Amino acid sequence: MREQQIGAQLGMLSNLLKRQMAFRHQDSGDSHVTGVQAMIIHYLAAAKEDKFQKDVEMQFRFRRSTATGILQLMEQHGLLRREPVPHDRRLKRLVLTDQALALDARIRERLRATEALMRAGISEEDLDTWFRVCGMIRANLENSQCKSSEETL
Repeated sequence: MREQQIGAQLGMLSNLLKRQMAFRHQDSGDSHVTGVQAMIIHYLAAAKEDKFQKDVEMQFRFRRSTATGILQLMEQHGLLRREPVPHDRRLKRLVLTDQALALDARIRERLRATEALMRAGISEEDLDTWFRVCGMIRANLENSQCKSSEETL
């Protein structure tokens, strides 16, 4: 029997989740909103304070270049804009457009339905174990990144 690999399973789950969250919206000529864009829209819509690119990077564990590309595409598709803040013109807060805010209700419903689908048939005990193990895996990976960034090749 072949050994199961955590990374392969997480990669497949990640792809399935992104696919589940993606959808087309008619508000701007039948544009496609990716799963990641939908999650960013929801994150920004739920925020009680200004959010910046750095916040998105930290929340979703993106590298700066990845966040830049996703946010630029969202700007091009009219989902968000960057606005300077009064106290520091170099900082640009992320502001959702009316189009993106209108999508958030659908995104919230999709998140709720997807969460229910993922939890279906799984006991609370198994879910507790899942979240505990995921936390341990995340800590292992984050600790490894700290160490590997200190090393040189």
